[in-house]
Amino acid sequence: MTSLKELAKTYREDEQRLTRQIDALREDSKGLTGAKKHTANRNLCCLYEMRRDVRNIAEILENYYENKSQNRIYHKKTYQNF
Repeated sequence: MTSLKELAKTYREDEQRLTRQIDALREDSKGLTGAKKHTANRNLCCLYEMRRDVRNIAEILENYYENKSQNRIYHKKTYQNF
């Protein structure tokens, strides 16, 4: 059975891998122009979003048992009758 800390470590490793991919693509895209540059920038945006999500999940897993109320991503909406 995998613990949450081990799972968080895996996400942190994925974050580092994505950072290396971003750095490489940023360097490679410097010499591009036109449609190729646009495609590279779109790919960079996707990688940045993936890294952000992986980072957030790792943080949630690392702190899961500490003050759960602060780690909620989604908050239940309450509706009041008017």
